[in-house]
Amino acid sequence: MRGDELVAIIHWKWFERDKLTMNGKTSTISEAFPRPRKISNSRVYTMPDGSQFKWKGLDVVFAIDVQTRLNVAMYNRNAMYLISDKKSTLEIVAGASTELIDAVVVTWAIFEKKARDWRRSRWQAH
Repeated sequence: MRGDELVAIIHWKWFERDKLTMNGKTSTISEAFPRPRKISNSRVYTMPDGSQFKWKGLDVVFAIDVQTRLNVAMYNRNAMYLISDKKSTLEIVAGASTELIDAVVVTWAIFEKKARDWRRSRWQAH
């Protein structure tokens, strides 16, 4: 929520595909935030104005503008959170528009959930 305005709803489902409602449109997360290639962990989000940014990484998670290749955001995850007071942080580029900030935060929440699932499966595979 931003003020009284609902920015987005992420519908996490157990037996159906997860869905995202944002900008008045509901679609599956795979449609709204697709992978650029089938075997890629990256995800690309297209803003209403047509600009795109891509979330990448697994242990270090960051978003880049697809056209300019410049960083849009970076998630600094504290892997030692159980024994450290240091907080994890999501840094968004200075001067970003409200619409970009909203999209970055919503897509970060989705991407980080997927990254946590991948990290867990990687850890359990050993």
